[in-house]
Amino acid sequence: MGAVLGVIVSAESLTYDIGWNEAGPGSGYFPFRIGLLLIAVAAVRLLQGLRLSADTVFVTREEFHRTLSVFWPTAALVAAMFVLGAYVPSAVYLAWMMRRHGGHRWVMAAAYGAAVMAVFYLIFDVWFRVPLARGPW
Repeated sequence: MGAVLGVIVSAESLTYDIGWNEAGPGSGYFPFRIGLLLIAVAAVRLLQGLRLSADTVFVTREEFHRTLSVFWPTAALVAAMFVLGAYVPSAVYLAWMMRRHGGHRWVMAAAYGAAVMAVFYLIFDVWFRVPLARGPW
């Protein structure tokens, strides 16, 4: 999959200047090289995979469940941000992760989630005047 993405990125960057001129790099310079890097990394990973024996376990059931315990809340956060904005879903996500993976009490986790989002609001919306998506709340 990485190689396919690398080919797409490199091929699309060829429609732009991939060279270096008097003003600096062309607009396709870095994307082209990143595409080549993706292709190279995919080739290395393929070679590493071919050298593994057939009985090598890629991931255990426990490791896979731990990965999913981070993936699903993160996917829910991304989906909720489209509807509710950045602040409320991020506070809930932070509280959930503190409770689930940190073992903190719900009250403490909720307080930290709310406090961190309040600080983010002050930093981004008030001080830097770069508002994050607010949503209906």
